[in-house]
Amino acid sequence: MALLFGIIELGFVFKDYLAVAGAVRAGVRTASANPRMATFAQVAANKVAQTGGAMNFSDVQQLWVFKVDPTTNKTIGFSNFSDCNYCVKFKWDSGAKAFVPLTDTWASTTQNACSLSIGGPLDRIGVYIQLKHNPITGFVLKTIYISEASVLSLEPIPVSTGCKP
Repeated sequence: MALLFGIIELGFVFKDYLAVAGAVRAGVRTASANPRMATFAQVAANKVAQTGGAMNFSDVQQLWVFKVDPTTNKTIGFSNFSDCNYCVKFKWDSGAKAFVPLTDTWASTTQNACSLSIGGPLDRIGVYIQLKHNPITGFVLKTIYISEASVLSLEPIPVSTGCKP
C-alpha cells in the first residue's frame, strides 16, 4: 500500500512541478518581450495564470517578476527570494481569479533594452514561483514546496525607434 500511495503522490508532485516550470518559462518569455511597457509584470503574471492551468493557484506562495544583473547573472538587490529592490511581487486573488500585485519596486522606465552599441548589455528579467504542494493522503509525503525560476534578456528596442538608455 505504501508503494502504491508513494507512486500516486509522486505523480501529483511531478504534475505540479511540470505546471510550475511551464508557467515560469511562459511568464519570462512574455516579460522579456515587453521591455519598457508599463504593464510588463502584470502581462507576465497573466501569462503564468493562463499557462499554469494544471496547478492550484491558491497554493502559489510567491510569484515574482525580478531584475537580474546582465553581467553577473545574479539577482539585483537580494540574494534569495525573501526581499528585493527591483521586482514586482504578486499574490493570487481567488475572487478575481487573477494575480494582483503586492509590491512594485521596478519601474519599466528604468529597464535597459537598448542595443549593445548604445546602452551596454541588455537587462535580464526573471520570473520566480513557489508553490505549496499538499499531499493527497499525507501517508507517504508531507507538504512540499516547489520553486522554479527562469531568466532571459530583454528583447532589444530598435535604435531606429529612438531607444535611449
